[in-house]
Amino acid sequence: MRVPTPTDLQKERAILFAILLDFSVFVPYLVTVWRIGSLAMLAELLRGGLLLLVEGLALLTLRAAHRGRMYFYDFGIGKLERMFAAAIGVLLLLAAVFILIKVMDSSESEPLPPFWVAAALGLVIYNLFTNLAPLVPLWRATRAGTSIIVLSQFRARIAKAVASVTVVVCVAIDVLFPHTEVGLAADDIGGLIGAAFMLVIGGAMISEALPDLLDRALAEPLQMKVNAALAAYFDRYEQLISVRTRKSGTIAHVEITVGFAPGRTIADVSSVTDALRQTLTAAIPDADVVVIAAPYDPETRSA
Repeated sequence: MRVPTPTDLQKERAILFAILLDFSVFVPYLVTVWRIGSLAMLAELLRGGLLLLVEGLALLTLRAAHRGRMYFYDFGIGKLERMFAAAIGVLLLLAAVFILIKVMDSSESEPLPPFWVAAALGLVIYNLFTNLAPLVPLWRATRAGTSIIVLSQFRARIAKAVASVTVVVCVAIDVLFPHTEVGLAADDIGGLIGAAFMLVIGGAMISEALPDLLDRALAEPLQMKVNAALAAYFDRYEQLISVRTRKSGTIAHVEITVGFAPGRTIADVSSVTDALRQTLTAAIPDADVVVIAAPYDPETRSA
């Protein structure tokens, strides 16, 4: 089993820290939302709970990759990750619709005891802290080495922090002015903003998952890097037979078959395929590159 490097452990600790902070606020948030019925807090609770599942899966995937536990799956578990992400995206869309229905059916709120006013204000401020605090370790983890999982968590945390600022403002107005039009409007606006965030995040998760589930070829910028590498070694092979690319989760898979004249030695052919593979791996981080050598056949149409 592979031993994680200090950089690997730094990335894992950054995500674990974020998960622990999110979990520490989830149960108190749930109780407070049940008691006061704030739509802004409800939207934050639903979004945070679903994204907490994504964070947990990201950590498990990262730990398995760092310890070499994916050798049973030659192409990784990218499809499973994307299927899970798509399912969470659908749940986020459904949660957004639920919040929108609640906003349309909202009525004047009842006065709250001082304890619940203080609890609501304290929780939304603490929740803002839980979204801001992990930014520094996550940023350091992204600087320590390329990791799409850690980078995506860093970007998601920024989005959650921005949304939490809105929740703090709306909940503060709602609980401090419960019998006014301003208080009711603030809660509705907070719920609508939360629903909008869920629609955007859920839609993005689904749109990112579908191409990988359907084995779509790499995006054009990555395809251009493949073409550039092939062009750089164009005079060192006789024929480009095929180029196949796809993504499995965060891993780009590139399979290239090139033809060589029968008279060329194994050492010569290996030097070309190894150099081409190393060039592509350097150009596309975290890529799985396979270069296959085949006999040159003049009757076979080049790719």
